[in-house]
Amino acid sequence: MLPVPLKTFVHPHSIYRLEYPAHWDQVTEKDGESCGFGPHERDDVGLWISILPASIDTDRFAEDLPKLMEQALSESEAANPRPDPTLRHHAMVADTTKEGEGGHYWLVAGGDVVLFASTQVPVAERANWTPAFQQLMASLHITRDKELLMRQVANDVLAKLRETHPEEEFEFTEGNRIKGKHQMVYLSNVVREVRESPGRREKIIDNFVKNLSRSAHADVGYETWKEARPRILPVLKPRDYLQPEGPTHHLLTQDWLADVVICYVIKSKKFFRFVTGWDVNRWGTTAADLHELAIANLARLSWPSKMPGSSSKNLGRVIIVDCEDGLASSRLLHPDLHRLFRGPLGSPFWAGIPDRNTLVVFSDRRPLKKKIDKKLAKDCRSSAYPITERPFLVTADGIALGEEKEGDRKPEEG
Repeated sequence: MLPVPLKTFVHPHSIYRLEYPAHWDQVTEKDGESCGFGPHERDDVGLWISILPASIDTDRFAEDLPKLMEQALSESEAANPRPDPTLRHHAMVADTTKEGEGGHYWLVAGGDVVLFASTQVPVAERANWTPAFQQLMASLHITRDKELLMRQVANDVLAKLRETHPEEEFEFTEGNRIKGKHQMVYLSNVVREVRESPGRREKIIDNFVKNLSRSAHADVGYETWKEARPRILPVLKPRDYLQPEGPTHHLLTQDWLADVVICYVIKSKKFFRFVTGWDVNRWGTTAADLHELAIANLARLSWPSKMPGSSSKNLGRVIIVDCEDGLASSRLLHPDLHRLFRGPLGSPFWAGIPDRNTLVVFSDRRPLKKKIDKKLAKDCRSSAYPITERPFLVTADGIALGEEKEGDRKPEEG
């Protein structure tokens, strides 16, 4: 028998994908809540997959699947519920017992979702159609690994918060956030750290919850201008860090170069707190004056005593700045950057900030730049806190983009 050509179906919201015979029809209803697959010439044969309205940690939920199967299907509709080891995810399958029907029901748990699937087949044709639907279900791949990690981290953070601060009565709210009586907790940063270092997951979550506790008791948001002045510093962020909704919506920012913006923080011993537009108003200052103050504070920061790198007579020199204060990338804005490095690197030279705690500066040599450009791109894409893979040209007149593109700004003072 010749193999049947297959088509790949990808759910409209990338929840799952599967392969089905290319000559079959495919129907999507309610923006992907239910999706159907079946032969064009038959209206009594087909498969429907529906998404159950829940977001859960399916690894923990797997042991509850048999109970859920019993609740979802009455004895008059299905019989013989059992695990289905042919699927790549946790799954239960049962036989349809409706009169004249020979199909099956499935519950499939993967990522952070549970799917309900059912086949419609005339009982007399069960033997003919069952292998085709089993093959289709075996190809089912739930593509929600990132969402599962978000759910798992959220569950762990919520459990820790309830343990340490029961008086806050923390609960999940919309948008993967946790809300207490006096605090809203956003999870994007801690999830990013866990994704980058899964082996440190427990420690990362412990530190995250401890830092939340410190900030809650540190009068955050109520600092006076006198208290904040010496601790305000600039930080560089990718433009897409700023979202129209959520905690970044009200940050004080300044456009910089390419895909990078300048934000501002109040630095304490244990954490940073971003400066908002509300802060500027209550302090009675202006964004321009605050920027000037932040750069002046930055200029007073010390540099690492040792900065590793490499040098070659033919390629030039590379120097890596990695600071314990977490502000290595901010030093790209240092007013004396060109003067400090023009001796060992020549003038002009290049600088890269692939992530928040890395500044790499290197000589203006084409072979070297080509090599470092690739490294910047790789490091930026793999970092938990990326900034940009674009290199910047450091001249006596300021910082500029080395290769101007349409829409990029002209060189300006750093």
